Amino acid sequence: MHLFDSNILIYRLNDVLPPTASRRAERRAAEGAFVSVVTRIEVLGYSHQTPEQRQRASDFHEFFDELPLREPVVHSAIQVRQRRSIRLGDAIIAATALVHDLSLVTRNTDDFAWIDDLSLINPFDRGKTDE
Repeated sequence: MHLFDSNILIYRLNDVLPPTASRRAERRAAEGAFVSVVTRIEVLGYSHQTPEQRQRASDFHEFFDELPLREPVVHSAIQVRQRRSIRLGDAIIAATALVHDLSLVTRNTDDFAWIDDLSLINPFDRGKTDE
């Protein structure tokens, strides 16, 4: 099962996810698709959206199960941030994946690669032929 980072949803909503990456992301979503509450805030809170884009983003979120920010995630995010400087939203997203034992589907794997036990999937990775 997988936690989808905000960037993957934004690429998909803006129709800029390449076809191969889109197929890989859709396969991952079929295996179980979750988002962090942070992703909802980031995607729906983007200030430069038209009303149509905002509605499309809102509709799109119905395909994902949203995981709330609870104490185990807060504790894990604190531990992540104590190890290295990382944006708060990224720390919460990483912690959500860790606490719920989910792979993180993101294009920004370099932002998370240093986090022990965090499984990363980049649907843009051309090195993967079976995803």
